[in-house]
Amino acid sequence: MTRKLRRSLKGSSLSDLKALQQMKQGKGLKSPNFNAIQVISSAIEEMNSPTDEQAALTRITLEGRKMNYPERYEQENLLNLHKAKMSLEQAIDC
Repeated sequence: MTRKLRRSLKGSSLSDLKALQQMKQGKGLKSPNFNAIQVISSAIEEMNSPTDEQAALTRITLEGRKMNYPERYEQENLLNLHKAKMSLEQAIDC
């Protein structure tokens, strides 16, 4: 191991290094392949973008403001769709 690598890993354990080696070898958690990214991109495209009103409702929901029932179920559904789309977008930004 080089001095430069040792300095950059100061405080890291051998299991940390092994975890990174495993990722490089394609073991365990890894980035999606090109075909999977295309599928995820298609899903994101199909989900579309929120309207101004939907974006505003999502924003106030994230601030903790809740609607009364039964509209709260739909409010939570909208927030969950927003979170799902954000997660998918993060997945292809790997």
